[in-house]
Amino acid sequence: MKGVTVASPGAPYVVVEDLEKPAPGPNQVLVKSLFSGINPVETYMQSTGVLVHAWPIVLGCDASGTVVSVGSAVTKFKEGDGVFGCTRLGVPGYGTFQEYHLMDEGLAFRKPSNITHEQAATLGVGSLTASLGLAAVLGLRFPEKGETPSSDEWIIVLGGSGAVGQATVQIARLCGYPVFTTCSPSNSSLLKSIGASATVDYKLELADQIAKIEETTGGNFGRVFDTSALSTAAALEILAKASKAKEKKFVTVDDWSDIKAPADVSISRIKLGMIGQPGTEEQAVTKDLESYIPYLETYVEEGKLRPMQYEIVGDGFQAVAEAVKTSNTGKYGGKKCVVKLA
Repeated sequence: MKGVTVASPGAPYVVVEDLEKPAPGPNQVLVKSLFSGINPVETYMQSTGVLVHAWPIVLGCDASGTVVSVGSAVTKFKEGDGVFGCTRLGVPGYGTFQEYHLMDEGLAFRKPSNITHEQAATLGVGSLTASLGLAAVLGLRFPEKGETPSSDEWIIVLGGSGAVGQATVQIARLCGYPVFTTCSPSNSSLLKSIGASATVDYKLELADQIAKIEETTGGNFGRVFDTSALSTAAALEILAKASKAKEKKFVTVDDWSDIKAPADVSISRIKLGMIGQPGTEEQAVTKDLESYIPYLETYVEEGKLRPMQYEIVGDGFQAVAEAVKTSNTGKYGGKKCVVKLA
């Protein structure tokens, strides 16, 4: 089986043709990898070795493909079904940068007919990370079919144009909350089109951003989600100077930095890397994600959770390394870099 491996931390991507084709366990499906979205976590894992369970490793986790075989206990999928989502990170057999990879039945999305495989490759990591932050940490409740919740309390999203940010904006709006997000001016219209009520240029002086947030929201917010992993200090200052809430919550995808916050702010970190892994905390994350996916599947099928705009930045396994490099440049801000694998 062909794929792209990394031999050790810091080693380059290498195309190989002798990988063993994985076999699905009872609750797993084997997927033919068609497209894979590129995420910063690939570079993080390749350069540091963090989250990698064994070397050499095939990376890639934003999956989009076709089911080719199913485990003995699988009921959700059958051979030939379109599937997408986030695979286990750093576990042999699960990486998407290979011809066939495993997915856990409960953590895989059915691909509806209203989106393409290319579009599906933009949704997995972003929507699941956003859901962990909004539901598991900030306490938002996913609306049932036909329900249209409404609240006058704002959610502040820092870094709205990335994959996690765009999913967060859409899901928070579906949950009935007005959303204020930071972004570049070039992405303001995009974010308003998918649900943001207001935006501000993230390059403005922080005092000016805070003034705009306070003016727009009237201080009626207590929850800030940093989807960029770069805005901890800004988030804490926004909460301190603009929020009138008694209970203040800050959630971030930064799970490595030392964060010190005031006593009146609770801090949580999103750890999508726990997906599908053994261990008490990891299993709790997996259980949460499994409960969110049916809602997210419905929102995608109804057109309420839209895929990202994307650029296909590579074709074939030999293009994976360059695709990752291109994604890291930020050249396609607001769009997902996708590599075509088959």
